[in-house]
Amino acid sequence: MNYIVNLFSIFSNTSQLLIEHDRALYAELLVGGLVLGLGLWVFAVFFGRLFYKPYQLTVGQHVLCGFLAILLAPTIPIYASATYLKPGLAAAISNWRDTLAHSKTWNDQQFKRQYYEIKKMGIEDFTNHPTPEQGGNVIPATKLETRVKCSQIVSEGAIENFNYNFPHLSTIIGATPAVSTDKVNQDVNTYFNSHPGSTYPIDRGVQLVANQISIELESQIPRTILLIRISLIIKIIFWYGICFSWIAYASLKKIKIHSSHSISAQG
Repeated sequence: MNYIVNLFSIFSNTSQLLIEHDRALYAELLVGGLVLGLGLWVFAVFFGRLFYKPYQLTVGQHVLCGFLAILLAPTIPIYASATYLKPGLAAAISNWRDTLAHSKTWNDQQFKRQYYEIKKMGIEDFTNHPTPEQGGNVIPATKLETRVKCSQIVSEGAIENFNYNFPHLSTIIGATPAVSTDKVNQDVNTYFNSHPGSTYPIDRGVQLVANQISIELESQIPRTILLIRISLIIKIIFWYGICFSWIAYASLKKIKIHSSHSISAQG
């Protein structure tokens, strides 16, 4: 469900940018989409009569045509607003980064994961470092292997969350833990050299991952715009295909019923 909300958020951002840049154009596209939807609704009324002249759309078919007309109206400006995808994505990623970095639940989960994964390695002294359940908030990281593990866990956790919330974008850029581990690892070592005896801040790692995702996405913007526009076209064609197939099937079924009645009457 989250990815639907986030996808809607991206399109809302791009649409808002289009409105800010050219409000008149947005209004024209919105009205144009609605007119097109209504035109296809009227066409659907006559489409059924191509197969069976007395055919009338059912209530359900009218409801579907009306729904598709309403759906088509914002689709046209969304298609056009894809031009503003770069700032729209930047806003969405920024919001994801801030939400994740300030999520106490997620940060606590990541700290527990780090604590027990590093303790399992058996190379650090945990004598004076109680478990998270006992109020512990520091993980010993005196060894290089420990710091590397810390960076891997932070990177994996952030990428997993991004993949869950933005599956379409992660597919486009191929977001995997390996994408960010090197940079996070460098930052972990820099941080521990300056702050010995402390725990690497998870939000700092999330920020690095978000920055690199933004860089990866930037090079994919033209391809992403194309894929989004193709996706919008395919979805509209798909739903109207269902609508007109339903009307054609119902109309042909009426012909069959009418023909059987005529044969019975002649007999």
